[in-house]
Amino acid sequence: MFSLIVARGPDAGRTVRLPEREPQLVGRSTEAFDLHDATISRRHAELTPEDGRWIVRDLDSRHGTFVNGVRLAGPVPIAAGDRLRCGDTEFLVVRDGGPGARIDDDGDAPPIDLPRGGEGADAATLRALLARAAEPTDADVLLAEVARAVAAAAGCEALALRAVDASLTEFLVPSHAGSGAAPHAPLAPVRAALRANEPMAAREPGATLLVAPVAHDDAAPCALLLRRPGNAAPDAGDAALLADAARIAALGLAARTQRSAHGAHERLALIGETVASLSHSIKNMLQGLRFGADAVDLALSRGELAKAQEGWPILQRNLDRVQALVLNMLAWAKERPLEPEPLDANELVREVRELLAPAAGRRRVAIVLALDEGIPPANLDAPAVHQALTNLALNAVEAAPERTGLVTLASRYDEVRDEVVLAVADNGAGIPDAIRARLFEPFVSTKGQRGTGLGLAVARKIAERHGGRLTLAASSPSGTTMELALPASRGGDDPAETRSPKGLAPGDYPWKFG
Repeated sequence: MFSLIVARGPDAGRTVRLPEREPQLVGRSTEAFDLHDATISRRHAELTPEDGRWIVRDLDSRHGTFVNGVRLAGPVPIAAGDRLRCGDTEFLVVRDGGPGARIDDDGDAPPIDLPRGGEGADAATLRALLARAAEPTDADVLLAEVARAVAAAAGCEALALRAVDASLTEFLVPSHAGSGAAPHAPLAPVRAALRANEPMAAREPGATLLVAPVAHDDAAPCALLLRRPGNAAPDAGDAALLADAARIAALGLAARTQRSAHGAHERLALIGETVASLSHSIKNMLQGLRFGADAVDLALSRGELAKAQEGWPILQRNLDRVQALVLNMLAWAKERPLEPEPLDANELVREVRELLAPAAGRRRVAIVLALDEGIPPANLDAPAVHQALTNLALNAVEAAPERTGLVTLASRYDEVRDEVVLAVADNGAGIPDAIRARLFEPFVSTKGQRGTGLGLAVARKIAERHGGRLTLAASSPSGTTMELALPASRGGDDPAETRSPKGLAPGDYPWKFG
């Protein structure tokens, strides 16, 4: 049986079980989950059991449904470890009875049932940990944050320990700065708790110890250790907090294992799809180059210069396609660090127009500019944004009709969002309805054999790395408009800067065993 833990949103901390054979509705209507998130539609998404797994699909909600950060365009299966987001609410998908779950006599795994309000430091701590458990952070970072949160909530020392191997001979202390040895920690009760796979209490001179195993499928066991100075009996509140924190840590680690395995399968599938798609595209380009070269060679052998000039545009066109393919492959496969600096986006637009003028001229397509000269500088990586804009403009040139085609490159400043918006419009036939939902997926193209389907995927990736977005603003039989929105420099944040996770602040352990 699967459950959904609300990791973020107004209902954070709640657990919603998914009955094995009953479809479930996510929303704010009477027949849906009892959620208090005003950003969720009345009928937002549907979860349907099918052959032992659950399928989620969006019900034309206002803000969309996302699985692991990807907006749904159709039915998608979900598994333990996946993150499901509807509005401002994010669920962590878990399998009941899996790692870290206790099984009661009736066979049900007890939920982590936290109050919806802000009552109690422990409840707030566990809600924060649930949110972090759903994030795709490193496993050691999660363990470090769990221990720090427990220490802060309990007001005493706490430590996360990870065994080097299954023999429990040595332990490491996970932290943001790396894993350091813990030779002075009281390891005997930790080993006993891990071997018995149950929480334990122990004493040492001047302190009480509590140990909670973090059960998961990794070969290297982990545990949380809490040390409260004094000779008082173990505190029930400390024990409950430590047990729940260990369970949340176990769910988070299990989610990471699931995501890692799922990601490996996806990468293998994507490699196969990439090889097949690119091989087909490269074959078509090589055929075009071969045809153009043969035409030029034959004309030159006969001394017919006019015929050679007819074959040369074929060579140029396919060389341009090869160059675009190589650049997009590099951008898609390997992320180089962004090097943003305040730039005039209009200059990039002018450069793109100049670059594509020969290709547009061969198709007799006009490229016009509609620039807002008053836009503020934007903090941009010039080569990356230039590539994204080139991809959009090249698509527009190829979509526009020959001889009567018109492509407009425009810019404007959105004061409300503090964004510079670069728009590319054409007067082509528009994007077919059947492909709109998958428009930004790699290897999905409207150009048939002439396209690789990487251009828009790369452009969106570049936009998102800058903290912006790429959207289909309009599409109809009279044309298409794409908009690339990028934060203006006055927004303050450097898109290349690594941001700290929300909630728990980084820091070292205050552990003082001697």
